[in-house]
Amino acid sequence: MSKHLNLLAASIALILLIVVPGGTMAAERPPGIRLDVGGHKLHIHCLGKGRPTVILDAGLGGSSKDWSRVQAALAQTTQTCVYDRAGYGWSDSGPLPRTSGRIAAELHTLLERAAILPPYILAGHSFGGYNMRLYASRYPQEVAGLVLVDTPNEGQMNSIFRGQIMREIDPQGLLQSLWPELLTDVAVDLEPLAYLLGLQGKTLRAILGELAAFEKSGAELRTAPSQPDLPLVVIMHGKRVLPEGTFGDRVEQQWVELQRELAARYRNSRFLIAKDSAHMIPVDQPELVAGAIRPLVEARRRQGFGDFSEYTRR
Repeated sequence: MSKHLNLLAASIALILLIVVPGGTMAAERPPGIRLDVGGHKLHIHCLGKGRPTVILDAGLGGSSKDWSRVQAALAQTTQTCVYDRAGYGWSDSGPLPRTSGRIAAELHTLLERAAILPPYILAGHSFGGYNMRLYASRYPQEVAGLVLVDTPNEGQMNSIFRGQIMREIDPQGLLQSLWPELLTDVAVDLEPLAYLLGLQGKTLRAILGELAAFEKSGAELRTAPSQPDLPLVVIMHGKRVLPEGTFGDRVEQQWVELQRELAARYRNSRFLIAKDSAHMIPVDQPELVAGAIRPLVEARRRQGFGDFSEYTRR
């Protein structure tokens, strides 16, 4: 792998720039708790009191820290929890494949073991929205609302990322051909590549695992039951993400069209544009995101919570 190290590092760096810039691994003491979800531990951190609980999931390459300002704003209204998916932040690496289905199942176990009762308002940024959509589909009785922050729909992920973007950054297929080796061969040392990217080895492995599973995650969403009555907010970036030019123009236009199409699938939906943000909306405009979530919290409170005694954790 050594002779391809620089090209691979550049390719992954560009993916992170496009999909979720600035992902970091926190080295300090975790602010929350770490719980076993089946052979590995995930980190979760909750602030505030009240129901329904808001659950926040970060984008590809990000961590719970990306949501810190949104969490602080929402914690004044209700209990708000951030967590780190396997391999990110303060969480351990998790088993392959890193599909949205597996991630949703791990989050479900984490919430059970943390004794955090439903109903939940789920919010996901970028790829995190993939995971939250699948969670809402698999556990509909637990979910009172969904917020997707610059989250691709299946059409975007397949036609834009798997197609156009990969042809631009990996025309010879080198990156994709190396994924199986990087993900399955324990003898491969990811630390040099991770160092070049400013990441830890476990975080790079998590990124590669989620990249490799994008297509399968999209297939899981396409076959998941629809939820047209679930309250939904779609927030997309207002500042350009991709460079000027024909390719960038085409992708940006498709992003708008497919984001609107995603919102239109739900009867009770809102579509917002974060005018002062590129892709990192939770960091750039946290109050906009918090302001989009609060009405969902208030609406559920007006409806009441019903009997969730079957979710009492033992």
